[in-house]
This record gives sequence, C-alpha cells and structure tokens, in this order.
Amino acid sequence: MDRRFFEQKKDLMAVTRQVCWMILLVLLSVGCHRGQPQMEEIDIKSYYFPIHKLDGGMMFVYKYKDARMPEFYRHLKTKKQQDSLYLKVIELNGDFLVEQKFTEQIYPSGTRIIDYQIMDIDSLGQIDTATLEIQNGDSYPFYVKKDGGVYIFQTNWIFPKNPESKYELIRNRRYEGDTTFVFKGKEVPAIKFSVKELIVNDLNGRQELEFNKTEIYAKGLGLVYSKNPLNSSLSLEYQLVDTLAGSLLLE
Repeated sequence: MDRRFFEQKKDLMAVTRQVCWMILLVLLSVGCHRGQPQMEEIDIKSYYFPIHKLDGGMMFVYKYKDARMPEFYRHLKTKKQQDSLYLKVIELNGDFLVEQKFTEQIYPSGTRIIDYQIMDIDSLGQIDTATLEIQNGDSYPFYVKKDGGVYIFQTNWIFPKNPESKYELIRNRRYEGDTTFVFKGKEVPAIKFSVKELIVNDLNGRQELEFNKTEIYAKGLGLVYSKNPLNSSLSLEYQLVDTLAGSLLLE
C-alpha cells in the first residue's frame, strides 16, 4: 500500500472524530434546552391571575366605563388534582346570577380551557345553559415571542332551548408589548394584547360579527382592562376596580 493512502485515511478518521464530537455537543445542547422557553421569548406568566394566591378563592370586581351598566364579578379558584393544576372561573352579573363558567388547565407553557358553559338569561330569569364544544382551548401563553405570535381559542355551541341556532367563536390573541395600569391609585407594570374575535350564527343564514378588542393584564392581578369597540361611536369598556379574598357558595 502507498504510504500516502494511510496518511489520508488517518486524516479522514481524525476529521470524522471531530464531526462526531460536534454532533454530540449539538445533541446535548438541544437536550438541555428542551421544554424551556427559547431565548427570543418573553416570560409573561407573572401578568396572569395570581395562581399561587387562588387556592382559597378570590373575587375580581369589574366596572364598566358606562355608569349605566352594573358592575360584574369573576370568582377564581385553583384546584389541584394529582399532578395537574386547574383554575375554575365563574362570572356573575350585577344580580349575582351566573352568566358563564369555565375551567382552565395550567401547563408550564400557559393555560388551556378544557370546559366552558354559557348561560342565556331571559327577562323572566329563565336560564338556558349551553355547554361549549372546544376545538382549540389556548387561553393565555406564559411565554411569547418578541414579534407577537397568535394564540387561538375556537369553540362552538347550541342553546338547548333554541337548537336551530348554532354559534361559533374564533378568538385570536396577539401580544403587543409593555404598558402600565393604575389600580387603586398605584401604577402597575402591565402588558397589552390585541384580540380579534369572529362570532358566527347560523340562524336564518350565516351571520358574522367581527370585533377588534384590546386587553391589558397587570402584574400580579391578571386581566384588568378590556375594550371592545362595537361601532364607530360605541365601545364595551370595563376595568378591574377591586379584589376580594374568599370562596364562593355557588361552586
């Protein structure tokens, strides 16, 4: 054999070993970072509702900008089952009648809605309860990309007393960046989301309603502000005015 052949073979084996070491280092690096937020992502978990304080329940009081509209309430309580954590939300109107309730499962990456009920209350106080069928339950992300990113909640439902009318909701939530919010006279760090909603009703043909909302979540408080422009001159706008610790008898 030519000596040059052995030298070339030796050099090739050395290069091969270097390549193998490089591949191994890359694989180890990927393994170490798996399941963790990427470097370009922002941690916004602390701007969600204070999950660590909700095991005993807490009432969030919201007031509309329009003084003619009564304030409403959201009661939040966490519950741990085996290794999973859940957040149960009950929304009540000014008369303390339940208008909706849902459960979110808390994951390391964010929250997902796993069950949802809406109550339609007529002028006589009769209640028609719809259980939603959830296609995509993404609710609130704990990590977002600097350039935004869209988080989708999609569901449909039928009210039992009006089965010919089917509803569908598609909600796209996008992170917009930092802001502030004044709660009880104190300025609190906050973040803003833009929310696009499409509501479809199949009664008497397909009818679509589109809304472009703004939501603000404040650090240690969760959702503190929402604005939903209904038309050029009218908006549905409310904000958090108080929190009250304690459980709810309706649970």
